[in-house]
Amino acid sequence: MKIAILVPFYNESRNLKFFIGEWYKYRNFFIKFKIRPFFFFIDDGSSDNSVDTIKENAKKIKYKIIKKKNSGHGDSCKYGYKLILKKYKDYEYILQIDSDNQCDPKYLPKLYKLIRQKNYNFIFGYRKKRKDGFVRYIISKILSLTILIKKRKYIPDLNTPYRIMKADSLRKIIKEIEKKKNYKNIDLYNCLLTYYISRIYKIHWISINFRERYFGKSKFNLLRMLKMYFQLILKL
Repeated sequence: MKIAILVPFYNESRNLKFFIGEWYKYRNFFIKFKIRPFFFFIDDGSSDNSVDTIKENAKKIKYKIIKKKNSGHGDSCKYGYKLILKKYKDYEYILQIDSDNQCDPKYLPKLYKLIRQKNYNFIFGYRKKRKDGFVRYIISKILSLTILIKKRKYIPDLNTPYRIMKADSLRKIIKEIEKKKNYKNIDLYNCLLTYYISRIYKIHWISINFRERYFGKSKFNLLRMLKMYFQLILKL
């Protein structure tokens, strides 16, 4: 099985060193089950030494660094999805994971088991326990409640950064989204993607513990999160 691991980052030098080391510890798991992972690091215009950190610490994994202008996390995810689906068509699955180490790789074996036994198209991590702050938790819940009221569909964690998706199915979803002109430049792209996936496919959710950032603080404050929330809701 070939899996593309999509890792968007912006000025995460210290976190990236830990991230690479932690995921490398699962090399025996990948070997045992004949999984061939390839890391696509999407650089969202970093101004620190994040790229050098990857080059220095990722010598034992297969990876590619893709640089782009700073346009936000959601756009970096979209850019990475589309790039992989267009140029690297031999990957069966895309696993999107953030670089700040809040998502524990210990859930990998469970994801793999569900893929092999149930052949799910989409498996998302539901952040049942979160250590990323009360404000972010509340915004996430308000977003789910708003979608329920507006679209009659309950989605427990629209913006989860822990998601594995079958490439062929994801390609279909993105094509549907691309048809909608008013969805360009959506900051919360992963939320939009989750909503559209839920309209066509069944998302299988697994409960995960969402850890604290290993280093640094999130750049998303309350005002910015509210702005992104209203942008998404008004366009849906």
